[in-house]
Amino acid sequence: MQGSERSNRLLIATDGSPGSLAAAEEGVRLAKLLGAGVTFVGVAHAPLRVLGHPYYQRALSKNLGAMRAALAKSTPYAVERHVEYETELLEGSPAEVVLDLARSRNVDLIVVGSRRLGPAKGAPLGSVSSEIVHKADRPVLVARPIDQRTGRSTRIAV
Repeated sequence: MQGSERSNRLLIATDGSPGSLAAAEEGVRLAKLLGAGVTFVGVAHAPLRVLGHPYYQRALSKNLGAMRAALAKSTPYAVERHVEYETELLEGSPAEVVLDLARSRNVDLIVVGSRRLGPAKGAPLGSVSSEIVHKADRPVLVARPIDQRTGRSTRIAV
């Protein structure tokens, strides 16, 4: 970035799904090309507090554990390509947390995966990636996992 004191940074959201692993792979590949660093973020859904303290704590621990595992699956892409990275494990609404983190870190690009779990079958984006795309104040790259029928991966730059 011309005239900038900071280095380029990409934010890659991960949840361990095939779409998020495609995002990790594609985001790290792009970061390497750009000489950028990467922040991987895993966001644990906060369970309903009305269900009582013991249930809440167990559910939160389970969700945090799943996100730790997701981060552990994603970081090897950066290690393999010698891309500087950091990880963030946070709690809350995934889209809101990703967008807030992108703003607070002033990242250049958000990279997310698509699970195709939108309201209509065949929708091009899942609900979290769709919300990020529609509410982001910076570019978003959506990566899809390899299509088993065609053997191709697709990317949607927004």
